[in-house]
Amino acid sequence: MNFFKINTTAKVLLVLYIILFVVCGINPYDRSDWWAENIPIAAIVVALIIAYVKGVKFSPASYLLMSVLIFLHTIGGHCTFERVPFSFISNLFGFKLNMYDRVAHFSVGFYAYPICDLLQKYRLV
Repeated sequence: MNFFKINTTAKVLLVLYIILFVVCGINPYDRSDWWAENIPIAAIVVALIIAYVKGVKFSPASYLLMSVLIFLHTIGGHCTFERVPFSFISNLFGFKLNMYDRVAHFSVGFYAYPICDLLQKYRLV
């Protein structure tokens, strides 16, 4: 794969993910939890790289939306989801619990856009 032929958005997001992964891998709150949270996310990233190499390319918007879950989950694995400093959202809306887990997992729904993107690209709808 020629790294320099990847669309700029995907390339920047991949580099940012690698940096975030390394930084969040330094002294996480719980190493076993960090592995448990990051193995599936790393698998998604690897699957996206393999798909790209095989010719399945998403739009920049799709890569951006998919990266939301990847980034939030990587951060959540570092602190554990309940310890991520996210109190400004809880305070803003008057929540008693840390909503980071809910926001991060809500972003799974953002994967619907890339699916629709591919369905349209390959004229399956």
